[in-house]
Amino acid sequence: MNFRQFEALYWIARLGSFHAAARHLETSQPAVSARIRELEQALGVALFDRSTRKARLTPKGHELTHYAAQVMALASEIRQRIGTREALNGHVRLGVPGIAAMTWLPALLDRAAHTYPDLTVEFTVDSSEILHQMLSQGGLEVAVMARPHAAHTVTTESLGKVQMVWLCSPSLVLPSHPVSATELALWPIITDRAGSHLHGAAMEWFRTEGVEPARHHGCSNLPTRIHLALIGMGLALASPLAAGRELAEGRLRQVPTTRPPPELEYVIAYADIGLSPAGRLIAEMAKSLIMQRPDFQSYYQPEAHLLAG
Repeated sequence: MNFRQFEALYWIARLGSFHAAARHLETSQPAVSARIRELEQALGVALFDRSTRKARLTPKGHELTHYAAQVMALASEIRQRIGTREALNGHVRLGVPGIAAMTWLPALLDRAAHTYPDLTVEFTVDSSEILHQMLSQGGLEVAVMARPHAAHTVTTESLGKVQMVWLCSPSLVLPSHPVSATELALWPIITDRAGSHLHGAAMEWFRTEGVEPARHHGCSNLPTRIHLALIGMGLALASPLAAGRELAEGRLRQVPTTRPPPELEYVIAYADIGLSPAGRLIAEMAKSLIMQRPDFQSYYQPEAHLLAG
């Protein structure tokens, strides 16, 4: 038995197929299959049910996967504790939301390049939903995103929360007193696209009072969402800091509500087992840079108006 055999078993179990594991390990599917056959021969048991086309683990395969995960974790710890800085090389795939590309991401890339010249950071800028999917499928090692639903293969650390408010044009004649979700549901609502964290949080906020908006528009771009509210297309859910200039000039108003509007919690996330020392290092660098501001909310200041939602 050897590390590569356990590594292959771990990634097949996590990603769901020999093909996906081979792609992640940057090798061929026959090579991954050979590792599993060697492991089965060494143990004298079948690890996969070969009566189906899918990579379905046998009971012994399930049991061994837990040991494979421990082997991966131990190898990562050895590299991190014993290895030198010069040993940190290769690629780290990092996923970030649009706000990062306009704020702390350039500083992170610059710091990593100067400190670890043999380490390459490849980034993907996308929605939290896409980043979570990529992380779960092994396409990313580290991601900053809105908190996803609980996943047993992903560890998350909170970076802070972004408070949201309902914004509208003064041309919309809404009551000046705090309104309920039931009253607000009568107006056109603008959040993110269906399936996004923001859209889901908004729907849950309305459903708490047993209602749903009569018209719920989706817009993934934050500046566009604010602009749509500005021209009277509906009530937009957004950070008040992102619309600070429009609010200060009276071109937008904040709609008071009887319950606090939904909020978004941002996290840094990575695979709970098997994260490389380089990946752990980039995660720590990212946290350090992000925490230089008093809270995550401050990244929504007006100067970041060109960022994506």
